[in-house]
Amino acid sequence: MNEALGRARRGALILGCVFVFSIMTFHLWFKKTLLESIYWTVITVAGVGYSQSVDQEVDEARQFLSIIVIIFGMMAMMYTVGMLIQAIVEGQLDQAMGVKRMTKKIDKLKDHVIICGFGRIGQNLGHRLVRHQVPFVVIEPSSEVLAEAKSLGYLYLEGDATDEDTLLSAGIERATTFVIALQSDATNVFLTLTARNMNPAIHILARGEHPRTEKKLLQAGANEVVMPAIIGAERMADIIVRPETSDLLRCIGHESGLNAELEEFKFTDKSAYLGRTIREAEEGFQMMVIAVRSADGETVFNPKDDQKLCVGDIVIVMGPEADIEEFYNVCVASGKKQPVLA
Repeated sequence: MNEALGRARRGALILGCVFVFSIMTFHLWFKKTLLESIYWTVITVAGVGYSQSVDQEVDEARQFLSIIVIIFGMMAMMYTVGMLIQAIVEGQLDQAMGVKRMTKKIDKLKDHVIICGFGRIGQNLGHRLVRHQVPFVVIEPSSEVLAEAKSLGYLYLEGDATDEDTLLSAGIERATTFVIALQSDATNVFLTLTARNMNPAIHILARGEHPRTEKKLLQAGANEVVMPAIIGAERMADIIVRPETSDLLRCIGHESGLNAELEEFKFTDKSAYLGRTIREAEEGFQMMVIAVRSADGETVFNPKDDQKLCVGDIVIVMGPEADIEEFYNVCVASGKKQPVLA
């Protein structure tokens, strides 16, 4: 809670105590009706005066009580109103400054990921991207849902992802990947068309609920379509048919007890191990190269030890995180790291 707002609440509590004390004292001591006691207290604290009072003669006791009520009542009221105004101003300033800071950070993003929708899929995706240090920005219309993204320190925009201005604010022209994680298939198709028109080169990952939607999403411009229902069914089938293999695949990641990661790296003309063999690259590391995709798109699983690494090759490796990180620093060196979201 805003500190000034907390002080305003304490001031309001003190002001309430002054009102109760004044009303009860005037009612019980001077034998006035409850309504007249409330009326007297209000005009006293407000500083209106007693020109409208029923009794024209005011004795010393009432004068003394009036002085006490005026002093403490006005102090409590001024303090409460002041703190309330401060809380409102600070809240507006914090919100305005927060939006401005967020906008500046998003404007600096390049080759980032845009996540449309911060439901269960969007939240889990954000968690994995943070783990792999991949920059991203979330677009979500619900302020309540965005509270989670804000608490996690994610970059976000509150707005409608189908609005082109919102997509421009998220930096769609500079982004490399566009993730559509909304629940409505119709909205996902429309958003795919919009994103493809705004950035023809962007890689679009679209969520689909109904099997017949996959074809429409691909026709609209999606590079890949992810269908949670089908993936969930396949995972269940794997657990039933191949329980040990399924368990091994599940164990790859930080959340498991098995210290194993799956990563991919792209070799560029600046990579240190160009022209060297896979045997030389694996030497000294507790990890293995399980596949290599060449620049022409051909993928070789379990490549031979004497296969040489060339410019444009993407190697998929598996092993402990520390060894994979060292492999990247020693062998790839200045290559582009591309995490695999398993």
